[in-house]
Amino acid sequence: MKNSEIYRRTLKFSVMRLVRTVLCLVLLAALPLVAFVATGLAGLDETVQLAATGVAFIVALVVFYLVAHYGGYLLTAGQVAMITEGVATGQLPADTYEAGKRAVRSRFATASVYYGLWSVTKAVTNEISSGMNAIARGIDGDNQNGAASVVAGIISAVVGVVLEYLNYCSLGWVFLHGEQSAFKSTCDGAVVYFQNWKTLMKNSAKVIAITLVSLALIGGAFFGVAYLVLGSIEPLTAVLSQIDATATLEDGTAVPAGTSLIVLCAVIALVLWSGIHGAFVKPYLLVSVMRRYIEAGRADTPKVDVYEKLSGMSKGFKKALDRAGEEAPSAA
Repeated sequence: MKNSEIYRRTLKFSVMRLVRTVLCLVLLAALPLVAFVATGLAGLDETVQLAATGVAFIVALVVFYLVAHYGGYLLTAGQVAMITEGVATGQLPADTYEAGKRAVRSRFATASVYYGLWSVTKAVTNEISSGMNAIARGIDGDNQNGAASVVAGIISAVVGVVLEYLNYCSLGWVFLHGEQSAFKSTCDGAVVYFQNWKTLMKNSAKVIAITLVSLALIGGAFFGVAYLVLGSIEPLTAVLSQIDATATLEDGTAVPAGTSLIVLCAVIALVLWSGIHGAFVKPYLLVSVMRRYIEAGRADTPKVDVYEKLSGMSKGFKKALDRAGEEAPSAA
């Protein structure tokens, strides 16, 4: 089964994830607005109006978190499960959407189990990045703008983009090896990734290049639209101009006019780009990365010394490995 077909047949997860995110964002904006307007029409004083708006915003945030936390994992993990199955077997069920959700419910009893395993691989990548930055700080001392810190920051960002796929690949390994403990499979998956990093890094140039192109095209388009739309709203531009007039840089010089508008548009563009990129571009890249990952894992089984190295590098990995050891007797 070709990568393009696997991507196309698992695309419904991306669409549903994007729809869910859009609806949550609408709720996040609409609920405080409704509270603000309703209290205003009721003739309540400004303090009560602001308090009601704040409470409505907090309620919307809680709903957003609950939907993302307890509903989002089914879509993300379900898509990974089907990508893994398509790559590993060359076949996919007729209804990949429902099959993917069933696979997640079967493999993970609760959302907390899923997020517990997800945190293991996240901890590994975060601790590696932190270690690189710590080495740079040791070289540069208190000079955080030193050459070593700058280089380490760039390398850390690049490595972070590539290693982000470790989370999805390890999750795929969990689905691929349903006969053993999910914690054991997660550890095995991380070991496979790092054991074959030279092979898997061949995808890094493609991943980084497509990510940058996606940011430039999609993010740039969103920035342009936001700048044109927000820049035409006079009350907003007046407020932003006042912020620019009173703000100063670290050296005391005035902030250039229009800076606040540019920053606001950039933030909006990044948020929107992240949603589109995560929904449609990242899964496309994941199919290619997952194929190379599974091929490497099947050809080169996890080695004991890599477990030891990762245990020394990551406390999260060591905890998961210990948990896998505790579950081994019961699994048997």
